[in-house]
Amino acid sequence: MAHYVAKVLKQRPNLILDGWGVAELLVAYGQYANEESYSNFLEWKSLGNETKRKVKKPKEYAVLFYTNDDLAD
Repeated sequence: MAHYVAKVLKQRPNLILDGWGVAELLVAYGQYANEESYSNFLEWKSLGNETKRKVKKPKEYAVLFYTNDDLAD
């Protein structure tokens, strides 16, 4: 996760690991991974029907965030 976030922010992974808390890293990773995943999903969605059959449908979101109410259900 630290490597991915550091790559997006163009920093060294050690700076992320030394200066960030676990919660910050998890939320940042989820946000950046979801942005990339959603972008890929929208690109797949805009393809023609013939091409869609050849390309596997990507996940809309890579990381799912749940509220406490969602977890109660």
